Amino acid sequence: MSPRERDRRSQLAQLARGAGLLRGTLAIRKRVCGKPNCKCAKGEKHASLYLVASYEGCPRQLFIPKDWEPQVRRWVKQYQQVRKLLEEISLIYWDKVKKRQG
Repeated sequence: MSPRERDRRSQLAQLARGAGLLRGTLAIRKRVCGKPNCKCAKGEKHASLYLVASYEGCPRQLFIPKDWEPQVRRWVKQYQQVRKLLEEISLIYWDKVKKRQG
């Protein structure tokens, strides 16, 4: 195993042992509540955070409350890091197959 592969596998193991992993994208949605005297009626819309992901071909959205935002952001970021590391490990093995090295 090359030092590069060992490093990527170590990082991957640390992430997998740590906190949660969550696939999805965070999106801010701005909306009007409909109350005539609210600030949103004057153009300053309410902002809400949503987790967006597709499952079994169907897009899904889930509202994220403010107190959950840091944790959900961390889980999404860690999932993206895991995906990146898996892609890097896959490229290492792609090169092995290309060079016929076992």
